[in-house]
Amino acid sequence: MNGSASLFYEDIGTGPAVLLSHSWQCDGRQWPQVPALVEAGYRVLNLDNRGHGRSGPHRQRFTMWDMAEDLIAVLDDADVDDAVLVGLSVGGFAAIRAALVHQPRVRALALADTGAGPAAWRGRAKVAALGRLSVTPARNLTVGVVLKQLFGATARRQQPELVAQWRRRFLDQDPASMLVAIQSIMARDDVTSRLGQVCVPTLVIVGEEDRDPGVMASVSLAAGIPGARFSVLPDTGHLAALEQPQAFESALLGFLADL
Repeated sequence: MNGSASLFYEDIGTGPAVLLSHSWQCDGRQWPQVPALVEAGYRVLNLDNRGHGRSGPHRQRFTMWDMAEDLIAVLDDADVDDAVLVGLSVGGFAAIRAALVHQPRVRALALADTGAGPAAWRGRAKVAALGRLSVTPARNLTVGVVLKQLFGATARRQQPELVAQWRRRFLDQDPASMLVAIQSIMARDDVTSRLGQVCVPTLVIVGEEDRDPGVMASVSLAAGIPGARFSVLPDTGHLAALEQPQAFESALLGFLADL
């Protein structure tokens, strides 16, 4: 628990800790890299973010700073002094903020398809329009829009089974929780001016087909964090860990090995 939020996480393996935080609408199954991380000698803390998956419904608005505290709450519960935080999309928003306010607890950052800036006004307008439909029987239509936003064109064309699988999983999520979560995400503050304060080794990964927050957001993120590595995965959209699991795994394990 972190305040009013119930948090579920898997604790697998032994060794240096790696804490995984996934994208909106997903859950811990977003990370097919878990077995390889465990085999490589890492202790994996695989979190279902508040309101998602096995963490259960969460229908109160929150901030990305609240989500940063969720990550620290998991470390506290697992009795872990420090960990590498791996965050994709909103998981990255949380990880960046955790590194800003809890630097001794963060050994390194791996930030995928995320950014430090606020949401674009077009995105906020789209969420406002779709939000009213997402908690009605028209949700099937809104999920189709979400799939096009989160999965790249290549994945939608070449991996229809993967997209169909996650369509079902998106529909299994609590609609009210997903609405609150995306409203909270779109209201995030801008921490771009504070990126220079991130003083831990950092890897930034982005899919070249990512539309939200977009490739340029990741470029800006990597440029703002001193010494950050930057990796672009070709033919990959927003959910890079799912769409190109082996390429993502290779980049992540290489970064971790160098630590």
